Amino acid sequence: MTNNILDVLTYMFDYLFEEAEYDSSHEIDDTTLKAHLSDVGFEAARIDKALNWLENIATLQDGNIKPFANTRGGMRIYSTAEKLKLDAKSRGFLLFMENMRQIDANQREMIIDQIMSLGDSAISLDDLKWVVMMILGNSDSDDEEISAQWLESIVFLDDNHTLQ
Repeated sequence: MTNNILDVLTYMFDYLFEEAEYDSSHEIDDTTLKAHLSDVGFEAARIDKALNWLENIATLQDGNIKPFANTRGGMRIYSTAEKLKLDAKSRGFLLFMENMRQIDANQREMIIDQIMSLGDSAISLDDLKWVVMMILGNSDSDDEEISAQWLESIVFLDDNHTLQ
């Protein structure tokens, strides 16, 4: 197991989704979740970092500051570090999502911020899709209800169908 933070997050997401399908009334506490993740081979430090990463999403989403709320027609310029972490396909995918109005500028910045906080040197398009799904899936937006089917489609569709 490569045991990076994104591996822990994707495994955790799958595990929690399966548990919710099995018994939607049962909530899993942090201690039980940590024990399960440890039992399947993840290091305690990586588990803690993954949980902190998720808590950071919640903190960002709880904020009432929306610095890009009225932005239309602007262009996002990526820093050198962001370009190293997100290749052209990944940046194109974020632009596609924004142009299709599936994410707004605030969500785009949250996604980029969370990607940059991951320890990996570069993120694949598939990994980016997982991060987008985790962030949008945890969103409490009243404006738009994001369907579970659409969220799954951004992760499981191949690049040719998604980016056309």
